[in-house]
Amino acid sequence: MAEETYLEKVNLGVMKTVFALERCYLKKNRMREHGFIKPVGFNHMGYFSTRKKAEKFIRQCVADSYYSDTYAFFITERGVDGVRFTTRFACKSYYSYMADGTLNDYSDVGSMARYYGRTPDRIHFQVGDIVEMVAYGEIQLCIVAGTPRTMEDCQKYQELCAERLRKYLHREPTKREIVLDYPLDDTDDTYSVLLHYGDGAHEHPSPISLFKPTRKITKVQRELLLSLIQK
Repeated sequence: MAEETYLEKVNLGVMKTVFALERCYLKKNRMREHGFIKPVGFNHMGYFSTRKKAEKFIRQCVADSYYSDTYAFFITERGVDGVRFTTRFACKSYYSYMADGTLNDYSDVGSMARYYGRTPDRIHFQVGDIVEMVAYGEIQLCIVAGTPRTMEDCQKYQELCAERLRKYLHREPTKREIVLDYPLDDTDDTYSVLLHYGDGAHEHPSPISLFKPTRKITKVQRELLLSLIQK
């Protein structure tokens, strides 16, 4: 069976999944870039049949002094029993936890799924907040420049799609046509952050990658990051 044909029949809502757990730990290397960057490593801790079992294992790690260098934990709900493309990219949900095992954030927008926005209470950071971002084997100190779209924002986007289709089709579009025309997907469930390098350097991290600062932010660091958002 061709991959394209298989993909058309894949339904992440019923596809069997497992929960992969990773531990993010602080390396002993010194901080770089004037304290803006900390190097980290990752340990694959195992696969679990449920998120609760993975969270139970997180609590065991938290209680074990062997894992005292932990920065965070990440759980990814991955699809199984699919072809190469679907098993590699089919993720149903994502979760991040602080070093003490407390839930940091999560995204329930699966791979290639439509993104219909977050409620305001699920947007934990606002423009101008200084945060730590886990990316590229590092923890980078950065500043929030944009937040994920809210459900209200996405509703307006759907209305724009419907209006555009009315003009193009010369009739009222069906719900399916609006869904197919709606462009926002899992890659839009992101923040926009500015990096200390300046010159417009930025990233669009998933909400699970952002954490409240765990280090003391110096006056120089704060002023530099705030100056980026004011430009």
